[in-house]
Amino acid sequence: MRKLILAIIAAISIPAIALAQAADAKAKAEQILKQARAAIGDEKKLKELQAISITGTQRQTFGDRQMENEIQLDLMMPDKSMQTTNGQFGTRINTLNGDQIWADFIPAMSAGGGGGFMVRMGGPGGGQGGGNQNPQMAEYFQLQQRRDHYLVMIGFLLAAPPAAQLQYSYLGEAPGPEGAKLDVLEGKGANGLALRLYFDQQSHQLIGVIYKAKNMRQMMGGRGPGGQGRERGQRPPQENAQAQPQGGGQGNAQGGGQRPQGQRIELTPEERERRMKEFQERFEKAPEVDYRWEFAEYKSVSGLNLPHRVTKSEGGTPNEEWTISKIKINPKLSPDKFVKKEKPPAGN
Repeated sequence: MRKLILAIIAAISIPAIALAQAADAKAKAEQILKQARAAIGDEKKLKELQAISITGTQRQTFGDRQMENEIQLDLMMPDKSMQTTNGQFGTRINTLNGDQIWADFIPAMSAGGGGGFMVRMGGPGGGQGGGNQNPQMAEYFQLQQRRDHYLVMIGFLLAAPPAAQLQYSYLGEAPGPEGAKLDVLEGKGANGLALRLYFDQQSHQLIGVIYKAKNMRQMMGGRGPGGQGRERGQRPPQENAQAQPQGGGQGNAQGGGQRPQGQRIELTPEERERRMKEFQERFEKAPEVDYRWEFAEYKSVSGLNLPHRVTKSEGGTPNEEWTISKIKINPKLSPDKFVKKEKPPAGN
């Protein structure tokens, strides 16, 4: 009888202990987040923050090739984010507007001014030419795009949009670069969103975010994703980190080589279907790898301490870096900026 009573007590107490531990982990996470927000700026300045514009240079690495673009990030609290990259092939726009995600690509004119050229293929990012994706792929890549916008807002302001539904808990300590100690939080949110955030125990600054996603390089046949860039490159928290998938891409489209000025590269329906089928097969087989974003070179801007270098890696391989040259606090941004504009029909 005594053994039965002890068994009942154990069955009751174990869930209670687990709940207490979960509550402690949540309280500890809130404490670390409060310290991290204070490291950005005082509460009054953070409450007054309505918008922020960030400009700089984006350097991407694809194997032995490198590409450099101008980048602009426009954030409007609480749930609007636009990333605009300008490069030799054109302008890529990726936008989060509340619960809506959209992308656009404006091809550059060729050197002589005669109409540019671009290959349109379905690929990650759900922008132009992605209509042939199957529903599973389309949903997956939209989630990646959404996560990227969340990471920008978290990385600079520790403020994810309400739709992310992020809940944080404390995981413990981890070793950092140059002997530093890091506090590690786990963030879980809507649609399977799962992140690990690394904070320096002395400065309380966010230095890295890690998560898992499909191996984009393998899906793209060994090259970096055709899009906006598989990014990154610095050393983040020293742990078996998880890097980050770049959702969305800037250029799955650009044709290479010399071609007649103004010529648009088109694939036949059969070729397009074959390539899409191959990509879908790679998508289904692709394993998950670690993705990582790192935030460094914090500097004061109008009383807010913000990172001026962001580096990204995929599966341990650095592939993108942002060097921030200018940050504007509370620029004049309108909600209309984040609304997708309908293009007039061709010929109008």
